[in-house]
Amino acid sequence: LTPMNTGNANPVHFDVTDVNRADGFSPGNEILIKIPGLDTPAAFNNSGLVPLDDISKYKDANQAVIVIDAATGERQPIWAELDSNPTSVIPSGSGDGGINLNPSNTQPVNLIIRPAKNFEFGHRYIVAFRNLKDASNNSIESPLGFRVYRDNLPTKQDVVENRRAHMDGVIDDLVNKAGVDRSSLYMAWDFTVASEKSTTGRATEIRDDAFARLGDTDLSDRKIQGNSPDIEVLAYCDKSNTAAPSCGNNYPGIPEYNSSNPATSPVPGTDIQRTVVGYIKDVPCYLDTDGCPPGAKFSFDSNGDLTWNTGYTMDVPFRCMIPSSIVDTGTVIPGNTGTYGHGLLGSLNQINATVEAGNRTNTVWCAANWDGFSTLDAGVVIQSLMNMSNFNKAVDRMQQGFVNFLYLQRALVHPNGFAIQPAFQMDYNGATPITPGSAIDTSAGADTRGFYYGISQGGIMGGALTALSPDVDKGVLGVPGINYSTLLRRSVDSDEYFQAPGYGLYANYPDLSSRPLLLSLMQLLWDRGEGNGYAHNMTDNPLENTNPHEVLLQLALGDHQVTNFAAEVEARTIGAQRYAPTLRPERTWDLDYEALPPTTSFPAG
Repeated sequence: LTPMNTGNANPVHFDVTDVNRADGFSPGNEILIKIPGLDTPAAFNNSGLVPLDDISKYKDANQAVIVIDAATGERQPIWAELDSNPTSVIPSGSGDGGINLNPSNTQPVNLIIRPAKNFEFGHRYIVAFRNLKDASNNSIESPLGFRVYRDNLPTKQDVVENRRAHMDGVIDDLVNKAGVDRSSLYMAWDFTVASEKSTTGRATEIRDDAFARLGDTDLSDRKIQGNSPDIEVLAYCDKSNTAAPSCGNNYPGIPEYNSSNPATSPVPGTDIQRTVVGYIKDVPCYLDTDGCPPGAKFSFDSNGDLTWNTGYTMDVPFRCMIPSSIVDTGTVIPGNTGTYGHGLLGSLNQINATVEAGNRTNTVWCAANWDGFSTLDAGVVIQSLMNMSNFNKAVDRMQQGFVNFLYLQRALVHPNGFAIQPAFQMDYNGATPITPGSAIDTSAGADTRGFYYGISQGGIMGGALTALSPDVDKGVLGVPGINYSTLLRRSVDSDEYFQAPGYGLYANYPDLSSRPLLLSLMQLLWDRGEGNGYAHNMTDNPLENTNPHEVLLQLALGDHQVTNFAAEVEARTIGAQRYAPTLRPERTWDLDYEALPPTTSFPAG
């Protein structure tokens, strides 16, 4: 790609330097086309395009849009949709807005094809449109630029003829491998999906280097080797003495932290015995600025390979929650551990979401910030909304954030980590003294394992973290999904950032027809920092030098923040089974969940 004008109001071209370092498109890439005449619901229905509410129609013999694997001719599960944003009214404070309230604004309406299961790494695919109809049910004629290939029309244009052999191959594959009638084609082209290494390789490279510095080079053996990351506990607050000077809300990782004052740890709430705050010290920093602050990014050599300064480090804030269940019997019952991932542009203070789970399972939970997409990164996010050439800074720091979380979890499971820290030696049941003991169970030694749990953004990015984690076998992804290019246009959370005057995405990218393309370009970078790029490796097809994982997806019916449809794409891609009945009968009817086999009991694996 060359620098692209994606409709920036300034105008500023989208810098595709880092996009071009990839060797293919996203495994969840949306497919975009503008088809004059196919820009209304009536035309969509007349053409018989596979709809979101009946994905199984992608298999219909006469389906008007198909995507096939170029090598085998096998059809890819997909759905089609018209971009509803141009024909909708965006709420502005003076009106309610809504879908299709501006139905005549069809010129910027793109047809979007989305994979209902992610494309396979490294595979070549062909997309084809055929037998299309307009709103009056008239046939839509193929454009001349494609008919010269379809109908073997000769030209004297070198740029056309130089591509003829390739396009003949595309059309022949459709005819011979997918049974398509050549004369029915409106348009067809092919594309190649990025390799696994291109998508996940940066994160695995820095992860492997970080653990090698601890003395662990085999991350697939489910064994703890080498040293624990260094831990600095700044303060803890126990329910036995909530008036202690160490109790309060001044701790690193939140915007309000004042490092000039002594750090304090939050007063325990209901069902919490103790809170602990501090740093994982000297975590390797792989970005181009020591300390890996917001705005720092990866560096590359002339071959496009990662480079970093081996002397760069960062201190990673953590906040931990020790549940009352650890001590409520009057005897310390040490528990397992887990890391928690917060929601959209949040922070580690959302650790309280683990209180119920912590007490139910007698588990100690700790949280770090999702560096790259935490409250502290809001400035870079706003810069990106104004000029998407900054977006790689957010995604690069997200991958550094994975290393930070992995070091936190290693410190939690390591026998010489959190378990031996004085702050984790429990000596009270409520306010009653008891025989001291560690809150963390490391009796399994090198075989000690941890868990991951995240909600919303923590469920989206957490899928990638789970796929990368050598110390976790099981991850629970709450209200999850994959593929931000699908998620954002369906999320009410986006309104605050898309519609904001001045710095919002829409103010800076006013061209309605270009916005889906912009999101598609962003996704090529975002794959490296969210579950979309790691879904194929999330469970029983692990990344290189990584153990397999089990994943539970917990959806919320009708989620207006993280759409259920994105979670269903994730479920198909990771090979999940669907609990049945999926929804309570009094709420809705059970749908035909394409390629999501039901199971009626747990555990289902």
